[in-house]
Amino acid sequence: MRPQQSNGASVLRLTTRVVNINVVVTDRQGNPVKGLTKDDFTVLDAGQAQKISFFTAVNNEQPYATAVAPGVPPGPDTYTNTLVNSGADPSVTILLFDTLNSHWTSQGVGLYCLRKFVRQLDPRDHIGIYVLGEDLAVVHEFSRDASDLTAAIGRYDERHVSGPRGRSESRPVGKDDFTPGAKKATVSDESAEDARLDRFFAGKDNHYNFWQQGTGSGSAAYQRDHLAIAGETTTTWLEVIARQLSGVPGRKTLIWVTDSIGQLGLFDENDLDEYLTGWRKDAGVTVTGSPLLKNGDDMERMIRLMNNAGIAVYPVDAKGLEAVDLDFRDRPNSASVGSPTGPVEDLLARMPRPDPGALEIASRTGGRAFYNRNDLETGIRRALNDSRFTYELAYHPDHDRWKGEWRKIQVKVNRPDVTVLARAGYFAMPDPRPLPPKSRIEFLSQIAASPLNAAELPLSVQIGSSATGAMGQELTARVHMNPQSMLTMQENGHWKGNFEVMFMQLDAKYKLLDATQKNVDADLDSKEYAEIVRKGWDLPAQLKFMPGATVLCVILHDKSSDAAGSVRIPLAAYTAAGAH
Repeated sequence: MRPQQSNGASVLRLTTRVVNINVVVTDRQGNPVKGLTKDDFTVLDAGQAQKISFFTAVNNEQPYATAVAPGVPPGPDTYTNTLVNSGADPSVTILLFDTLNSHWTSQGVGLYCLRKFVRQLDPRDHIGIYVLGEDLAVVHEFSRDASDLTAAIGRYDERHVSGPRGRSESRPVGKDDFTPGAKKATVSDESAEDARLDRFFAGKDNHYNFWQQGTGSGSAAYQRDHLAIAGETTTTWLEVIARQLSGVPGRKTLIWVTDSIGQLGLFDENDLDEYLTGWRKDAGVTVTGSPLLKNGDDMERMIRLMNNAGIAVYPVDAKGLEAVDLDFRDRPNSASVGSPTGPVEDLLARMPRPDPGALEIASRTGGRAFYNRNDLETGIRRALNDSRFTYELAYHPDHDRWKGEWRKIQVKVNRPDVTVLARAGYFAMPDPRPLPPKSRIEFLSQIAASPLNAAELPLSVQIGSSATGAMGQELTARVHMNPQSMLTMQENGHWKGNFEVMFMQLDAKYKLLDATQKNVDADLDSKEYAEIVRKGWDLPAQLKFMPGATVLCVILHDKSSDAAGSVRIPLAAYTAAGAH
């Protein structure tokens, strides 16, 4: 690495745009259709047939192993955002339990159904559980098997359910499902992981959101303001999840248990009318059109991250089956059936309808939306089953329109009576541009405050023992990375790139105590580039330890694309008291 020279050399763009699609094909019974070949698939980009350049069938029930990249320093003081062999399936499932955008009663119903789902898990299954609130909490890591989940639900049943109904799946929702901590745990020696699971299953992570209830003076304005905050918070944490899963191979499934996505007002009508038209036809009813929904930049960026990471979103409506008052007692006998003012049309207008936002995000990412049913655990299980067997397709778009518009994708299979799940399209983005300074600081701060590592760019960090010198206690760090994806070839045969490494120390409340930045302007000839690709590159750093710091977050940020990788390092072992 050496400082980039301002020689005015023009750039030879070698970027090859590829659209990757993860496809699920199921029969009428919901079973995966196996044995398909590339010739069985047709891919349309804005209605134009595309040549499939990559095709593979993936049996996600076969365990996989991924290793730390070559050149990573070994040792107990090395931290990485690269998934290490865990014996898990080559598919990842995250269950996102939404307490921010769900009513209090919906959280109770959703948690009750989630408990039923966990009781059906095989201890060898792998599923992550995250809780979305004002912050994002990790209750269970997706890299761990479900043995601790099944143990935790067993403890819940022992503490909260008495008698033979402890394992029943037909027990009605009761007070224990809505009242956090109805019976407090008495186990004092359980691990922190067990305590988190016990808290979650007992409903202690549920929250009463006053702004959602629509009661009290000034509630309309209060609700409107908090709805805007909730939308921004939701997209921020969904981006964090997408960045975490971007470095994970295989199919990724995000099961989002929530009240409503449409209420966030973040989508437009790109494919929504067509999707709703199909739903109306299947349901055999006529309902009024959906209101115009605004698609904000935050949501578009989040959808791009989801699609780039290969994440299929499965919204599950936490409200369950909604009842409708037929109101026959007040119907005049003279009203003609089928008239605009008659009882049938009026009844249909009052029937529960699917959340347009849930339909939209499921369509755009290749998932399914589950709504208006009480067996929510069936929807969760269906989402998990969809990931068992998948197909990976890729093609090079033959158009030359890269102006940021949404382009529709259709995947067809020449088999009768099958259902095809694939993302509905992509944003044809031009060459990325760096964030302006204010957004950049906010962007990096969000990554630093996240409980999840970003994995768009792989890196590892080796921390040395702290030492006390003239400048106080210090930390030594060595960052290992492979900047190949961040370099662009120039016409003069050199490879150039511009990125930064940030070292951010935070206290227990995630307050930023210190930020140390190291800029890298790369200018490599072909020989240097080949060596970097083979061995990677190390960046040493000497940091002054800030009193009160509990976490060091190291962020690798590509300034040209805003791709990022991060590693969170607990500092307790490297303080003066804990140094070894």
